[in-house]
Amino acid sequence: MEEEEIQEWLEKHRGKEEEDLAEKLAQKLRLRYFNLAFYKVNPEALKEIPEEIARNLKIIPIDKHGANLIIGAYNPTKKEVKDYLNELKNKGFNIELGVVSLKSLEKGLEEYKYIEKKKIKYLEVLEIDVEALNRIAKEISKKEDIEAYIKKYEKENPFEIINYIFGGAIKFEASDVHLEPTEDEIIVKLRIDGILYDVASFDKKLYQLIKNRIKLLGGLLLNVTTKPQDGRFSITFGGKELEVRVSTIPTQYEETIVMRILDVEKILLKLEDLGLRKEDLETLSYYIQLPNGLILSTGPTGSGKTTTQYAILNTIKRPEIKIITIEDPIEYKLEGITQTQVNPRENYTFANGLRSILRQDPDVILVGEIRDSETANIAINASLTGHLVLSTLHTNDSLGAIPRLIDLGVDNSLIPSALRLVIAQRLVRKVCNYCKEEYKPDKKMIEIIKKRLETIPGNIKKDIDFENIKLVKAKGCEKCLHTGYKGRIGVFEFLKITKEMERIIYSEPTEEKILEEARKEGFVDLQQDGLIKAINKITTIDEIIRITGPLI
Repeated sequence: MEEEEIQEWLEKHRGKEEEDLAEKLAQKLRLRYFNLAFYKVNPEALKEIPEEIARNLKIIPIDKHGANLIIGAYNPTKKEVKDYLNELKNKGFNIELGVVSLKSLEKGLEEYKYIEKKKIKYLEVLEIDVEALNRIAKEISKKEDIEAYIKKYEKENPFEIINYIFGGAIKFEASDVHLEPTEDEIIVKLRIDGILYDVASFDKKLYQLIKNRIKLLGGLLLNVTTKPQDGRFSITFGGKELEVRVSTIPTQYEETIVMRILDVEKILLKLEDLGLRKEDLETLSYYIQLPNGLILSTGPTGSGKTTTQYAILNTIKRPEIKIITIEDPIEYKLEGITQTQVNPRENYTFANGLRSILRQDPDVILVGEIRDSETANIAINASLTGHLVLSTLHTNDSLGAIPRLIDLGVDNSLIPSALRLVIAQRLVRKVCNYCKEEYKPDKKMIEIIKKRLETIPGNIKKDIDFENIKLVKAKGCEKCLHTGYKGRIGVFEFLKITKEMERIIYSEPTEEKILEEARKEGFVDLQQDGLIKAINKITTIDEIIRITGPLI
């Protein structure tokens, strides 16, 4: 019988005694019937299926003997149930399916509370063993190989498609995986070093299967397709674990899925690994050791602000310092630091959370973002009352931070006493060391570079041979997926709040006046920092122009 027929039959007989209904359904489907009032659920069976998945699918693992797993289902004909049972079979289980009533199902689900959570073998952890990963790594040497292997496994084993998508993402060190439905197919895209690449496509008929697998992994509701959902799961391989954040939104064709891959080893960098010039590293090291004040990071989403802030926290954390964060969301768990997450449902906003944190006697506070007047004023006051406060602000550069705080309703007479340093940053791709080509730019480009770097401090200028500038260009090879670039590095600008800058803030703090004073005190802007990195052959002029705009 089809799923729709069974669902209609269940609705029609809903008023009847539940156990009679379940028994009759089992007879119709020629399956076993289980009454869990008389059949005790085996805890070892429960360990094989996460509670959230069991509740979503209305199934209950009842007994387990070796690879044999007995499962009861309220409606065994549902497509999502069949898909999930196929997954379990692919993992090596022999499945015996039966029918349970809703009453029995709830009784069985109650047993989850008695299991030691740490011992549960969660299936929302996608395990890619070392052997499989090595195999995929050998088979995939360029982006186009992902397409070839997905096409191969479309018919043989659709679940292998997920392994190749994530195997390719790990191999190419992608930060995001996009599954974008069109009218006829699903496009797979990977964001590598900040650039989005089309790498494969597969038949739209398989999307329901793969989408449900990802939803189950991420703890999302299978039957919700018209509203956005967010979840997370882990990928483990060879003793390493990657966090994956899942986001779904409805589109005109199907739900689109974006998965962000979070690698703790990449984000927990030292300050020395961020790409700071020696002068900027010394500046930052000084300001983060101050006992109080506000340090702001600015820049768009994806510019590396969180990485910089985590690097600061890891540098200053000591047993005698109490550090508390409020984030949205918590990107990574940091040892020795108390982290909290925004929760609008419980009215735990940045502003309310910051108030609560101040009652916890912290020395250092990280506020994920200053979005409104209330949060801005509390952060300013916290920095004035003996706390070092780190936060982010959405402005294009460091110069716009002060006018932005004033726009948010902060009294400009409080800003000079509270604000210590504003950091602006972007991420640029590093040129591939295996295939980069050195060249001498033409006279026009040299003159443009000279003019653009005219205002940088003399101690930085003296290290640049302006008469013999050599640059590099991106060529492309197998090591860099033929892009010419491998990895990313930050370009920065630091706005220090000096005594003279305080005087300007007290009067008329326009960006023009702030820049004029900052130049006198050795200010290097984002593009200038990028050009210095290009001259040092870390990146290319093209990449600096792409990220910071035309050279003018």
